[in-house]
Amino acid sequence: MRKMSLKAGLLGALAITGLAGVAQAEDNPWGPVTAGVSLTSDYRFRGVSQSSRDAAVQGWVQYDHASGFFANVWASTIDFDDADTYDSSVEVDLTAGYNFKIDANTTGVGKVIYYWYPGSDAQAGDPQYEYWELQGEIDHSFGDIATSLNVAYSPDNFQETGDAWAVTGGASKPVLDSFLFFTGGLEASAHVGYQWIDEGTDYFYYDFGATASWEAFSLDVRWVDTDLNKSECFDTTNCNGGIVLSLSADLPG
Repeated sequence: MRKMSLKAGLLGALAITGLAGVAQAEDNPWGPVTAGVSLTSDYRFRGVSQSSRDAAVQGWVQYDHASGFFANVWASTIDFDDADTYDSSVEVDLTAGYNFKIDANTTGVGKVIYYWYPGSDAQAGDPQYEYWELQGEIDHSFGDIATSLNVAYSPDNFQETGDAWAVTGGASKPVLDSFLFFTGGLEASAHVGYQWIDEGTDYFYYDFGATASWEAFSLDVRWVDTDLNKSECFDTTNCNGGIVLSLSADLPG
């Protein structure tokens, strides 16, 4: 659960990218390879900071096939304040999945993710950071309002904390067709979820904010929070609410 354990925004964006890739790949059966980079003021995963509330640099590469299959690699700098033990500095997420269409307004995705910490120097007998997670998601559009429901399960969560479940709901809606120099418009969005951990503290998390886009760039501003107090968060403020600012760019293909 990575020091408790939203990457919701970025992983959600990867899922959306996968769906877009299916449409773009119709004339190319092998599908495209896309990539992007991001700078965020605080890397959050399900409400909890993975960078000690400091900035993080992130990047991703994704392959989409016309059949609906996709695979991606996502990476971010992290700071677990564990220099005396694991001394981790990078997280790499390896994902493979399949997108499918249910009806004109509803799509689904199933995927498996391996969370890998290549710089982690765990000693023999220490609980490992690396773990697997299975996710299923349904996305449905009500006119210009897009909604999502994601269910995640790990049979042995971060640092070997046992079974873990997470349920996250989301919604987004375009607000303006253009905003200042952001010709791609402005979109409001929010997520709310709950994390259950067999050998940890269950908790509630949420975020809300807006994303403005211009050509290949997007700027996201949102409030991210949990219901965990300092003592439940390993005596850190990593679970406290805060504003997260992220700038992302799609790299030219």
